[in-house]
Amino acid sequence: MPSTLQLNHVVVPVTAIAIAYLGSKAVLLVGEGRQLKIFDNGNNGVLRSIQVFQSQSVHGIQCRWEAEQEHLVCMIWGGRAATILHLKLDTSESCTVSITEELVTNDWISDACFLNISKTVNDDQSSFLQAIFLTSHNVLYTLHSDSYPQSQVPSRLFCNLVAAGPTSVLYSAHVVVLASGEVLIAAGTVFGEVLVWSSGLGTICNDFDASSSARLLHTFRGHEGSVFGVTIAETADRVLHGLGTCVVASCSDDRTIRIWNLSSSSGGSARTNVQTGFRSQFIEREMKSEKCIASIMGHLSRIWGLRFLSDSEEGPRWMSFGEDSTCQTWHLVEVLAHETTMSTDKQPRYKIQHDEGYAYHIGKDIWGVAVDLQKENVSLVLTGGADGRIVSYNIPNADIHRWTTNVPILRDSPVKIQLISRGLLIDDPSQSPSPAERAFSAIQGRWALYRVLESAISAYPSGSFKGIATLTQRLPTDHDYDAEYLYIEEGELTTRQGLTMRGSRRYVYRYQRASRSITTWFVKTDNIASVDYLFHKVRFCNIPYPIPKDEFLPSDYVTTAKGHHLCVNDNYDAEYEFQYQDSNLIQWNLKYTVQGPKKDYTASATYTRTAEAESSSAKGMNSVKKRDLAHGGKGSVRTDTFKNYYWIGRSEVIATTAHGCIFLGTLEQNHTTENLLSDTAGATKPRTFSWNLVDQISELYSYSIAVSVSSHTVIVGAANGNLYCYQRSSQEITNFPKLSRKITGLFAGELEGSEAGHRNVAAIACCVSETTAYYFSFVTDEATPKDVSTFVKLTLPPNFVVTSVCFTPIKHLLVLGSRSGAVCFYDRSLFHLTNPISACCTIQQTHIDDAITTIGIVQKENSEMLGNFLLTAGRDGQFALHGVHVRREDGETIVKLECLHTSVPPFGPNIEGACFDSESQDLLLWGFRSTDFVVWNETKRMEVMKVPCGGAHRSWAYSPSNDGQNGGVFIWTKASTCNVQAQSKASHRVLQAGGHGREIKAIAICPLKINLDSDHGYLVATGAEDTTIRISFATRDNVGSSQSMKCLGVISKHNTGIQQLQWSPDGRYLFSAAGLEEFYVWRIQRVPCLVIGFLCIAQCPKVTESSDLRIMGFDVEPIVVDVNTEHEKYAVIMAYSDSTIRIWSFDTSTSGQGFELLSLGIYKSCCLTQIRFLKLGDESYLLTAGTDGYIAFWPIEGLQAQEDCHSSLPMHRFGQNAESFDIDLKWNRQHRIHQSSIKCLTSHRVSDSEVLVATGGDDNAIAFTHITFNAELPNLPSCSTLLLTRAHASTVTGIQCLGPRLDPGLSDGRTSWTFATISNDQRLKTWVLTIDVRKSGAGGLSVRKGTSLHSSIADASCMEITPEACGEKRIMVAGIGVETWDVTDV
Repeated sequence: MPSTLQLNHVVVPVTAIAIAYLGSKAVLLVGEGRQLKIFDNGNNGVLRSIQVFQSQSVHGIQCRWEAEQEHLVCMIWGGRAATILHLKLDTSESCTVSITEELVTNDWISDACFLNISKTVNDDQSSFLQAIFLTSHNVLYTLHSDSYPQSQVPSRLFCNLVAAGPTSVLYSAHVVVLASGEVLIAAGTVFGEVLVWSSGLGTICNDFDASSSARLLHTFRGHEGSVFGVTIAETADRVLHGLGTCVVASCSDDRTIRIWNLSSSSGGSARTNVQTGFRSQFIEREMKSEKCIASIMGHLSRIWGLRFLSDSEEGPRWMSFGEDSTCQTWHLVEVLAHETTMSTDKQPRYKIQHDEGYAYHIGKDIWGVAVDLQKENVSLVLTGGADGRIVSYNIPNADIHRWTTNVPILRDSPVKIQLISRGLLIDDPSQSPSPAERAFSAIQGRWALYRVLESAISAYPSGSFKGIATLTQRLPTDHDYDAEYLYIEEGELTTRQGLTMRGSRRYVYRYQRASRSITTWFVKTDNIASVDYLFHKVRFCNIPYPIPKDEFLPSDYVTTAKGHHLCVNDNYDAEYEFQYQDSNLIQWNLKYTVQGPKKDYTASATYTRTAEAESSSAKGMNSVKKRDLAHGGKGSVRTDTFKNYYWIGRSEVIATTAHGCIFLGTLEQNHTTENLLSDTAGATKPRTFSWNLVDQISELYSYSIAVSVSSHTVIVGAANGNLYCYQRSSQEITNFPKLSRKITGLFAGELEGSEAGHRNVAAIACCVSETTAYYFSFVTDEATPKDVSTFVKLTLPPNFVVTSVCFTPIKHLLVLGSRSGAVCFYDRSLFHLTNPISACCTIQQTHIDDAITTIGIVQKENSEMLGNFLLTAGRDGQFALHGVHVRREDGETIVKLECLHTSVPPFGPNIEGACFDSESQDLLLWGFRSTDFVVWNETKRMEVMKVPCGGAHRSWAYSPSNDGQNGGVFIWTKASTCNVQAQSKASHRVLQAGGHGREIKAIAICPLKINLDSDHGYLVATGAEDTTIRISFATRDNVGSSQSMKCLGVISKHNTGIQQLQWSPDGRYLFSAAGLEEFYVWRIQRVPCLVIGFLCIAQCPKVTESSDLRIMGFDVEPIVVDVNTEHEKYAVIMAYSDSTIRIWSFDTSTSGQGFELLSLGIYKSCCLTQIRFLKLGDESYLLTAGTDGYIAFWPIEGLQAQEDCHSSLPMHRFGQNAESFDIDLKWNRQHRIHQSSIKCLTSHRVSDSEVLVATGGDDNAIAFTHITFNAELPNLPSCSTLLLTRAHASTVTGIQCLGPRLDPGLSDGRTSWTFATISNDQRLKTWVLTIDVRKSGAGGLSVRKGTSLHSSIADASCMEITPEACGEKRIMVAGIGVETWDVTDV
């Protein structure tokens, strides 16, 4: 008997998904190939997995709850097949499933829908109407069962024709049964039409026939490609705002989304036959097409479908999904009147507006999407893609909260805060301010300015000036004054002669509390922000001050003031008038009367608050800010804004401002038990965000830098070198020793020995233009920080700009990272010395030449090497794990940093921070991808947070929640506004991790069995067209029957699709090949926290200048040069796409430069597809296969595959040097096997002198070639081939030997071998080959067919067998997905 195969594990694209309720229990039904998986949405566990079809993939799922029978009825279809499934939940919370016999229809099923109730069709109640479905030729059928299922016994299905819609070929459809019983159908055609038609089911169910009425309601044209998706709004009662209608949405190959109006019926007008094709002239000229309500270009690639969501306040919402593996949400809004520039008959009344994008899948294509609308205003979305991943998330997400705030000083006037802090103003509304104080506070801001100039002298023109005046507050530049504004006016002067010119003025207004007076000052001509000399003093009249008790100002009143200035011989008289309404200043006037020997004019100006002033100011002040509001220097002018943010704990943040203020921001939280399908259960929802002023320090004006230490301390540095320490427990700020220059870098952390209430804190400070850094340490308690106990200067290496710091417990080392990618180490045990301390070790290019942004200690409780590892991340987009080896020799500390793992997460190029979650030990990385801030969970390989903040060039801070929920808080500045986003958990849930997002082209199984966390299994490497290599751990699940695959890491270095993978025999190295002549060697080893680390240790040199060759195949064999050496050496043979082969030697001891070219050979014009090392007797060969269907033998000498680790022949060097050597490798024999290309090849040694080679080709054949050593002609081995034509119905892409068979029925001289093959026909077959040595040639070979099973893997490209060391014999098939089969010898 042949070996039997049992499907064990499969990961294929998710092609259909639905959410349903078993009573109150939410379950997910997921179609993956022929399998249907049933998930418990509460705990993400798989309740059942069953096969629903023989060979067809599941394409659609519809569900209905039967309350009387308390079970769920599901209709499942795919291709031409359909079935009904009954699901019931028993007392043990497990599922009982019964399924009907598969029904195969005569056409492809496009969509289906359950009826509102099951109807009896025949009088004897022998047939029940279950559902209706539409085929791809626009024909409607009913689906019946022969009996209503009351037990687990499957029933038979059959269908009846109901009606035929307009003749067409459909790409998509949506069928809806209305409350009236009428069936409404929206059909998307191959040629860009959307046909909406209806059909009645009749009053008697058994009256169905082909003549049933089919009424065409609408013919929508406008798409310029096939309509891939169409959906009708959930109910016919869905109403657009102001439109009062139901709508249908469609998407197309033209990348557009269109919304159509179903309100006005076309009256059942007939649809005449039209020409096929897009933009048909007949269609455009002769046929009237109903216009769409709105349209928009949707995705970057093809859009596969749409789903309506719950309505928002803005209007109807829907989601689109497509080939770019993203989901996008949209809503329909009414075009505002001021947006319409065309007449109403041409301008659409509505437009589509984009809301948000969700990119939770990798690779290409999202196929399955389900939306649950059970909760008002919230949609639960579940998506499944070609990567096999299943995710769920809410729209909107109740766990994500956002706030937008400004500096509180902008809401409470800075002038008022300064006066209060100085005790000069009582913040008591019962006491009225003086007229001067009231006016000074009121004139701040932007005003529309209109000035009339009347001149009696012709030298000074008369005319009008129109512009904007702005009074911007700033800290007083003279300590005798309490508040100060910079007055800036800009505008255009128009003379009475019609000439126009631009003009501007600058003044400074000051307020003094002691004298209750306002003064106006000129500014310097060379520095328009600096005060020059006094212009005039503003003296108020009319209202006495203080106001007598029990007397109050009216809400509407006018105050006046005067001023005078003598400029040499000219007198300037100023008259002010301030007009208040409802106690608010609405307008003020200023008139200058100027008289002198050469001057005689008046300038009457009016200042008003208008919308024009606000909008014009926003545009006009951009240039002013660049010129007048520059950073630094006394007298610089800025509106106060947040400068930097520093988190102290999960819910509090310290912020510094441009005016030297320090604020404490608090995120108040509210616990809730709200449950939405277990997606927000127990979530901690932030409620409010508030600011409190801690202090204002004049030395922090314009510039400050700070660093936070855990949840208790913040150290702040100033431009003059001052250091301040803020203690959270005492809420006090204390001074630290002053440094000599401006502080440009500040880093801090806790030292070993810290405990609650008593923490040892150390900090590093760097100053501008200095080659030293300052180390200081202190102890904090619950009151205030104590004095600095250690203060040491550190001599930095040349050109070393510190960007990150780590205080490690590893031998008391201090680690600094630089802007140029270098790290240096200092021995903290020497910090008691008074002299500057130099670095004990400096390592260059740890992160190439980019800044190292974070350095951290890698710790894990169950790690045997706790504390000996460092994590680094940088702006080169990589993070790395390093082993730290420290030893002391002759009183010196010697540090060696060994890189163990590097990886590039799928965001960047900036990685700005990293940490290990204290609860789950997951590695979290965060940084920026274009304009988004992204948090990435490297352990779970998922994005957990994304914030559209505008990019990296801004002030920001992030605080992870560290509770195992992947939540966090992000604060940032955008457009001078502070923004906060907090979320209590990850942005989405991953129900199933999936795999590659593109076709898998290579698979390799590690030859050694390993143990990970008490689980026994083996490593599997897969490479795909997405250019990535995934390292997975394959093991049995808890039940011990099915296999589970856990991804341990993803390698992203190749730039083209992976061609082949191969492990070294000891499992320490992985070799990978791809296009563009890319060939890499990876060292695979255990590392803490990440389990498996991988590091590229070498790259094979390119062989052409253009690097345009593809490595078609390679093989690796270990060789030994010297038995006394500890390093390993390998011989690597490669076949290139230009029909050349090369032999390389690779030495693992030479980092990055271990390849040496040994020999070169050229085949014929045909391309080589396979290459292997072959050993026959004492002879060594290279065996190649090509597109001509031949195998060829290339004899080599002096190269022996390693038999043991004790002895081997030395390797003979064929070529003299790599730059110029002769073609010395030649084939000496060919053997014809296939008619055309050989796609796969495997070899198995039968004995020392014979090898069995099995091949598969694109001629659909497989062949077995028995190769024997010919002692008379040692360079010409003998070949005997048995060819099986039509072994498969398509190209054979994988073949493997399952091993010899122990068949007692075989007599002496005969041996039996089992082989497995896979083809693009999606059939997995086994074959039993018998070799009879008593017969010569092909007559000694016979084969019989074993099993033939359907494989769920489309476009299968490779096949592998688990090595003997793994203990279990399995077949792994890869292509569009991967599946595992258990092999049992019978």
